[in-house]
Amino acid sequence: MKKRKNWKENLVTALEVPRDLGLKEAVITVSGRNQARIENYRSILRYREEEIVILTFHGPLVIRGKSLGIQSYASEEMVIQGKITQIILDPREGR
Repeated sequence: MKKRKNWKENLVTALEVPRDLGLKEAVITVSGRNQARIENYRSILRYREEEIVILTFHGPLVIRGKSLGIQSYASEEMVIQGKITQIILDPREGR
Protein backbone atom coordinates (compact mmCIF):
# COMPACT_ATOMS: atom_id res chain seq x y z
CA MET A 1 0.00 0.00 0.00
CA LYS A 2 2.92 2.32 0.67
CA LYS A 3 4.04 2.03 -2.98
CA ARG A 4 0.55 2.90 -4.13
CA LYS A 5 0.44 5.95 -1.84
CA ASN A 6 3.86 7.12 -3.06
CA TRP A 7 2.71 6.67 -6.65
CA LYS A 8 -0.32 8.87 -6.03
CA GLU A 9 1.75 11.50 -4.24
CA ASN A 10 4.28 11.56 -7.09
CA LEU A 11 1.50 11.94 -9.66
CA VAL A 12 -0.14 14.76 -7.73
CA THR A 13 3.21 16.52 -7.42
CA ALA A 14 4.09 16.03 -11.10
CA LEU A 15 0.73 17.35 -12.29
CA GLU A 16 0.90 20.22 -9.78
CA VAL A 17 -2.55 19.38 -8.46
CA PRO A 18 -3.29 20.73 -4.97
CA ARG A 19 -2.89 17.96 -2.37
CA ASP A 20 -6.34 18.54 -0.92
CA LEU A 21 -7.90 17.76 -4.30
CA GLY A 22 -5.57 15.03 -5.49
CA LEU A 23 -5.22 13.12 -2.22
CA LYS A 24 -8.51 14.11 -0.55
CA GLU A 25 -6.72 15.71 2.37
CA ALA A 26 -8.83 17.62 4.88
CA VAL A 27 -8.46 21.38 4.91
CA ILE A 28 -8.97 22.99 8.32
CA THR A 29 -9.18 26.76 8.54
CA VAL A 30 -9.29 28.16 12.06
CA SER A 31 -10.44 31.74 12.69
CA GLY A 32 -9.38 32.74 16.16
CA ARG A 33 -10.64 30.45 18.92
CA ASN A 34 -14.28 30.52 17.91
CA GLN A 35 -14.59 29.11 14.41
CA ALA A 36 -13.20 26.25 12.31
CA ARG A 37 -14.04 25.47 8.69
CA ILE A 38 -13.48 21.86 7.59
CA GLU A 39 -13.36 20.82 3.96
CA ASN A 40 -12.99 17.35 2.41
CA TYR A 41 -14.54 15.19 5.11
CA ARG A 42 -16.60 12.01 4.96
CA SER A 43 -19.02 12.16 7.89
CA ILE A 44 -19.65 13.20 11.48
CA LEU A 45 -18.82 10.41 13.93
CA ARG A 46 -19.77 12.14 17.19
CA TYR A 47 -21.51 15.43 17.90
CA ARG A 48 -21.57 16.77 21.44
CA GLU A 49 -21.38 20.23 22.91
CA GLU A 50 -17.85 19.52 24.21
CA GLU A 51 -16.52 17.38 21.34
CA ILE A 52 -17.14 16.92 17.63
CA VAL A 53 -15.42 14.03 15.85
CA ILE A 54 -15.31 14.18 12.06
CA LEU A 55 -14.20 11.33 9.84
CA THR A 56 -11.85 12.53 7.12
CA PHE A 57 -10.46 10.45 4.27
CA HIS A 58 -7.29 9.89 6.34
CA GLY A 59 -8.81 9.28 9.78
CA PRO A 60 -10.74 11.05 12.52
CA LEU A 61 -10.42 14.75 13.32
CA VAL A 62 -11.33 15.65 16.91
CA ILE A 63 -12.42 19.18 17.86
CA ARG A 64 -12.87 19.87 21.58
CA GLY A 65 -14.13 22.92 23.41
CA LYS A 66 -17.23 24.45 24.98
CA SER A 67 -20.60 25.26 23.45
CA LEU A 68 -19.57 23.71 20.12
CA GLY A 69 -22.11 23.67 17.34
CA ILE A 70 -22.26 23.26 13.60
CA GLN A 71 -23.13 26.62 12.06
CA SER A 72 -23.34 25.36 8.47
CA TYR A 73 -23.13 21.94 6.90
CA ALA A 74 -22.77 20.84 3.28
CA SER A 75 -21.43 17.72 1.58
CA GLU A 76 -17.91 19.16 1.14
CA GLU A 77 -17.65 21.76 3.91
CA MET A 78 -18.84 22.53 7.43
CA VAL A 79 -18.32 25.39 9.87
CA ILE A 80 -18.03 24.73 13.61
CA GLN A 81 -18.53 27.52 16.13
CA GLY A 82 -17.95 27.72 19.86
CA LYS A 83 -14.96 28.05 22.14
CA ILE A 84 -12.41 25.74 20.50
CA THR A 85 -9.74 24.55 22.91
CA GLN A 86 -8.18 21.62 21.04
CA ILE A 87 -7.93 20.19 17.53
CA ILE A 88 -6.47 16.69 17.27
CA LEU A 89 -5.34 15.25 13.95
CA ASP A 90 -3.94 12.00 15.33
CA PRO A 91 -6.15 9.21 13.96
CA ARG A 92 -5.61 7.08 17.10
CA GLU A 93 -7.16 9.77 19.33
CA GLY A 94 -10.60 9.61 17.73
CA ARG A 95 -11.12 5.89 18.44
